[in-house]
Amino acid sequence: MPAIDLPNGTHMHYEIAGEGPVLLALAPGGLHSRSELWNYREDGRPRGGVSPVAAFAHRHTVLTLDQRNAGRSTAPISQSDGWQAYAEDHLLLLDALGIERCHIIGACIGPSFALKIIELAPQRVLSAVLQQPIGKSDDNLQLRRQSFNSWSEKLLAQGRQLDMRVMAAIERNLFGSDFVYSVSRDFVRACATPLLVLPGNDARHPKAVGEEIAALAPNARLFSDWDSAAGQALYAETLHTFFDSHNEPVGQP
Repeated sequence: MPAIDLPNGTHMHYEIAGEGPVLLALAPGGLHSRSELWNYREDGRPRGGVSPVAAFAHRHTVLTLDQRNAGRSTAPISQSDGWQAYAEDHLLLLDALGIERCHIIGACIGPSFALKIIELAPQRVLSAVLQQPIGKSDDNLQLRRQSFNSWSEKLLAQGRQLDMRVMAAIERNLFGSDFVYSVSRDFVRACATPLLVLPGNDARHPKAVGEEIAALAPNARLFSDWDSAAGQALYAETLHTFFDSHNEPVGQP
């Protein structure tokens, strides 16, 4: 798995498969998000559903990565860390690899990462698939806290020295707001990037959040039954058609 030292101090591991228009694939797993979690759950069980590497590498250059301080990637820890720090990692990696524009697919926490990238650099994103987006609800506040604590505990187990006041600030930066945490509803209302939204179906990934994104964004559509047996049969071709319809014209710089 290649690694690169980014100018902001992040040491990032990433993988590239296939060829064609670039697809940045931001894996599920919350703050543990890393390449392998497209195929396996955090406890090592195989993940059901379609992996973007398997599904899209024959028509796309699929770029996956371990997020900062997850998997094999590391970064300094600061009380200012939040969604922007993650998005800057992603943009710096694209810069380092010479990638000017890309499609994005994100699952779980991935849609929140994707929306922040779009907010910071909309010209870099051709389209985005938001699969099972996370978001704040009355049902998941404790689950979100448990997820953050699990990430913190893993860093401690790795020997990282953590200031709990700094970690509390990071948790507020990441999860102190509402909706999808990383961007506001007003941003989504103004977002012109083509979006395909695959809503979640559990407390961590509230269905209402995915549906609200699709209702707010002016250039979004909903793929509601993507996780049914019939939807999974159509999943790869539906996403191929979406990405293909938003590729850059041949010869465009």
